[in-house]
Amino acid sequence: MSFEELAKSFAKKQLPESEIELTGEIPADVIAPYHDKALALLAAQLDMPGFRKGHVPADIAQKKFGEVAILEEAVELFMRDFYVELVQAHAKDAVGRPDIRITKLAPGNPVAIVVRTSVYPEISLPKNWKKIGEGVEVETVVDILDAEVDEALTSIRRAYAKSNSNPQGEEKTAEPENLPELTDDFAKSLGDFTGVEDLKQKLRSNMKTEKEQKAKDARRGKIVEALLEKTTIEVPAIFIDSELDKILNQMREDTQRFGLSFDDYLKRVEKTEEQIRAEFRQQATQRAKLQLTLNKIAEEEKIEADEEAVANELKHALEHFPDARPELVRIHIETVLRNEKVLQLLEGKEEKE
Repeated sequence: MSFEELAKSFAKKQLPESEIELTGEIPADVIAPYHDKALALLAAQLDMPGFRKGHVPADIAQKKFGEVAILEEAVELFMRDFYVELVQAHAKDAVGRPDIRITKLAPGNPVAIVVRTSVYPEISLPKNWKKIGEGVEVETVVDILDAEVDEALTSIRRAYAKSNSNPQGEEKTAEPENLPELTDDFAKSLGDFTGVEDLKQKLRSNMKTEKEQKAKDARRGKIVEALLEKTTIEVPAIFIDSELDKILNQMREDTQRFGLSFDDYLKRVEKTEEQIRAEFRQQATQRAKLQLTLNKIAEEEKIEADEEAVANELKHALEHFPDARPELVRIHIETVLRNEKVLQLLEGKEEKE
């Protein structure tokens, strides 16, 4: 029986969360050619008195392991070759590592196999997704008040006093009476400022720009929320787990920056890593759903990241992280830049040629 015929004999069952289950039997004569290779692999791991490791005779190794163990190894070798044909017949869009279970195993008899794997999900966008941003306005940002500028200046003076009175970075707070006087010389010492008035003007402008950006980000968030609410998709667990890994890796980096190991952090908050993953699972699910939705829109609209921009970002990233794998960094950069184009489209911005 050919691999193609055998693959077509498997039954397919649709499962929740964009998973499928493939069930079938593999005839004994199909597994038989893998027996000797399986035995050789097992024998290579065998360490027995009187023999060099990897040089135990096949007949002795066969008696040591037994036919069932050798058959299990042969089935594993067979599935490495057969799995590609199996998903080609039933699930060309399979993703991630499959869960392969042997449910019936006996020498000389057919081997019963159950394979579960995730498949790339069907994504149903709302019919009017291109107009999803209409009616979602950017919140108007009023002019920055003098009191806000004064408060920002006080914070700057406190930080300046703290850094100059405590160069070793110890936890001390500068007393208000010790704050530097707000003079033109002080303003000039902070950067490219001609004096106090210039500092205030630029600070006011920067504060307004920051508020305007927050307002734009808030609008984008509302558009994304509306899009996801109307998009139908079953997010596979593999994508959720991937997002959870990213969240936890970011937490590890954050705790390390504060001189704390992630294990110590878990002890302080009295939680296990499994509990943290459970707490962030909903957030990870939304992130995965968003990425899959953006991928769908990019595919439909044939949106790609600009190659020149990708090359520039890749060069910059590798200068800062020379040990990073270029192909993975490239994929990340392409995804980020493509996402930005899609999000701008949702916001109603014309894509520049």
